[in-house]
Amino acid sequence: MSSVRFVFPKSKLEQLIRAPGGLTVAEALARADANLETIRPTCRAELMLLLQETENRLADLKDNDEAGLAHLYALGVRGIGAGAVCGLPDVDVALGSLCELIDRLQTGRRFDREAVAVHVRAWRLLMDPAMPKAGSAAVLTGLDKVTAHYAAPRPPEEPA
Repeated sequence: MSSVRFVFPKSKLEQLIRAPGGLTVAEALARADANLETIRPTCRAELMLLLQETENRLADLKDNDEAGLAHLYALGVRGIGAGAVCGLPDVDVALGSLCELIDRLQTGRRFDREAVAVHVRAWRLLMDPAMPKAGSAAVLTGLDKVTAHYAAPRPPEEPA
């Protein structure tokens, strides 16, 4: 009977991780934050362009425009994550709320231009890095209320 021997080679990454020296977690985080700081202005500019495109699409939105709502949803999704990189994490929350609202509107076969517009206007407000935290919290609470309004199914229409 022959014996089988399994050999597991050590990966280069494993060797590097176990090697003494290198950066501490705090140093690595500080460097990462410094790197993010260099791209924040560009990221904010890109997010502002996306906001302007969204505002233009909203202005062109017709009543019961399913394709227009879908396009606004796509724009909102595209921006999620950029807020955190820009140092504006509340923008990501607002964009998530906008997408949730549009999803609920589409699922319920409803249309509410003003509810969508409130979210887009909030996005613009939250782009201001000088906005006080309490102001941002109030804006996000308001968006939650608007979105929650569409969580319940539409009441049945009464016969005429």
